[in-house]
Amino acid sequence: MLEIKKIKSLYKKGKSAAEVGKELGISWRKVIYLMDKYGIKRRSRSEAIYYKHNPNGDPFKIKTKLTPQEQCLKALSLGLYWGEGSKYNPISIRLANSDPSLLRTFIKFLRDICGVNPQKIKLWLTIHDDISIEKALNFWSDQLNMPLSQFSKTVVINHRGNATYKNKSFYGTATVCVHNMKLRQIMQKWLEDYAHVA
Repeated sequence: MLEIKKIKSLYKKGKSAAEVGKELGISWRKVIYLMDKYGIKRRSRSEAIYYKHNPNGDPFKIKTKLTPQEQCLKALSLGLYWGEGSKYNPISIRLANSDPSLLRTFIKFLRDICGVNPQKIKLWLTIHDDISIEKALNFWSDQLNMPLSQFSKTVVINHRGNATYKNKSFYGTATVCVHNMKLRQIMQKWLEDYAHVA
């Protein structure tokens, strides 16, 4: 029984069956056999990948007790994500816009309500080819108070012949992104709860 307790403890900490077996001096096949025999639930493939990429636990901490102002920030940010966010990628949260104040609000939500490590917030720009990449990066870095090191490669679009070009922001659009499957699922559940209330 002591062996089973150790398996359960190590597996709960995020170690794989192979890692558990290596630590206990038994084969991974025996680890799987004992887990199945004693009803220790095994992780799905996606859960295993998540644990592998987050060995120290979730890189975020949801704030549960919110002030009225924070409740407002949460509701506003979920509305922004509901209307403007990309919900097709199951492992990341993405919101693109040309309005710096809108994106600042969403970043504040990610930091203050979701407790996302600021270094885990990534960005990239989409601009037209007559705009200086350096100027656009400096603009968005300054407006969003985010270091240039957190910006990925800029996407440059050829605007020639584009009749809607004049309606575009001079500095393009910025996309705010957090790659985390679990937080993405939490956000989706919040959206479903808000939709149910509506």
